[in-house]
Amino acid sequence: MLWTRGVAARETLSYLDRRGIDAEPALFGAGMSRHQLSQDDIGLSAASQYRFLELAAAEANDQLLGLHVAAEMDMRAIGILFYLTGSSRTVAEALDNLVRYSQITNEALVVEISRQKDEVILAIRHVQGFDEQHRQFFELLALWFVRTLHEETNRDFALLRVTFTHARNADLREVHRLLRCPVDFAQGVDSWVLPQRVMDLPIVSGDSQLLKILTAHADDLLAERHSVTGLQSMVANQLASLLPSGESRAAVVARQLGMSQRSLTRHLAEEGTTFGEILERLRQRLAARYLADDRMSVQQTAWLLGYSEVGAFNHAYKRWTGTAPRRMRKPPAASP
Repeated sequence: MLWTRGVAARETLSYLDRRGIDAEPALFGAGMSRHQLSQDDIGLSAASQYRFLELAAAEANDQLLGLHVAAEMDMRAIGILFYLTGSSRTVAEALDNLVRYSQITNEALVVEISRQKDEVILAIRHVQGFDEQHRQFFELLALWFVRTLHEETNRDFALLRVTFTHARNADLREVHRLLRCPVDFAQGVDSWVLPQRVMDLPIVSGDSQLLKILTAHADDLLAERHSVTGLQSMVANQLASLLPSGESRAAVVARQLGMSQRSLTRHLAEEGTTFGEILERLRQRLAARYLADDRMSVQQTAWLLGYSEVGAFNHAYKRWTGTAPRRMRKPPAASP
């Protein structure tokens, strides 16, 4: 079960709602709920998101639904990836950041970049095989990419071509109108091909200081994603946002993931872990990060980790490391 932030599903649900189209059959068929999608950083399985978009296209009687959603969506909805690319200096640096950090928002996909004499190719591949149809999702993703490039460079240039692995025999004129470049279907890879000449175009919102902050945060998120797999990553993702509220209970996480607590426990056991172990590992990682920040007090760290009392955090930290958290703080600099 590979995790995704579910941006495409949320944007599609919003699109259907704006048009008065009943989304409930598609939600039910995909095994998800409005409550799940109302949580901004909820984890969804990539397969469920693909299924929802395909079912939503059928409900809307719109076989170009993915493109139509992408044509209206707020580019910022993708989250940190938008800001990472938007704070880069040039298109080339923005693409490098997209390739490096794409799995922060979707574990199911990997983006690969290759450069030839006059063109740069971004290939989007699945980490593992998927039986789910994904036509709507990949078309949405392609137009999101094109719109983001235009917005971040303030230039209206066209891609050299876009290729899709899925087939399409109808609505081709509308596809070309929206993507504004040659489009080939039933190809061996999903790809976006850019002219080499645009690589040096400046990003109008480029900000080197912001980029440093964002890449540090993105590296933390990427390390956290790589430390867990499958359902574990979805549970850790939920817990990270729930900890400060003190609601880090298995029943709460199970409800937000759209399953019973018993099912959650069983599936985690199949992955060789427990809810308690995930919670403990997450708290240890976050504690190390927070305590390394001189601006963060031990009391604030305890609260962010979901402890109602500092003493409980001190006890847990000593169990993890053999020392008290205050000993991890740097001594104040001596007065001159």
